[in-house]
Amino acid sequence: MKIYLSLGSNLDNREKNLLEAYKRISEIGETKGSHIYRTEPWGREDLSEFLNACVSIETATQLQKLLQLFQGIEEDMGRERKERWESRIIDIDILLGGNTIYKNSKLEVPHIHLKKRRFYLEPLSEIAKDERDPLTGKTIQELLKECSDEKKVWKTGIILQ
Repeated sequence: MKIYLSLGSNLDNREKNLLEAYKRISEIGETKGSHIYRTEPWGREDLSEFLNACVSIETATQLQKLLQLFQGIEEDMGRERKERWESRIIDIDILLGGNTIYKNSKLEVPHIHLKKRRFYLEPLSEIAKDERDPLTGKTIQELLKECSDEKKVWKTGIILQ
């Protein structure tokens, strides 16, 4: 199954953090990365600017196991979870998993905020513009056009690889 992820960082060397997370994720399955984007913080105005990117990974690993693997990568890289929408060295979110609709207390796929966050949709449209959100049936490109999030998102010249 092809899984789509969002990577984000707003602490230390943000670009290095994204590239390191991408390297570790590519050890799990075949990956493809988007450009890295500079983004305004979402949810809290007092945080510094983020770098975000999206990744596709081809894997047979189940979503719950992937969540554990990705949280392990976050912890190994120094992520601490203290409060909601805090600054972080790395954040790995599962956005989509094909036509899968999955929900439990720790994970919701498609991601609950997929349609609301431009910093998800801009890089995701680069690598999955024709993928469909199984809840709405709309493509990522269509969701991006409809997105009301006004936070700024700027593409850099750097591609995750």
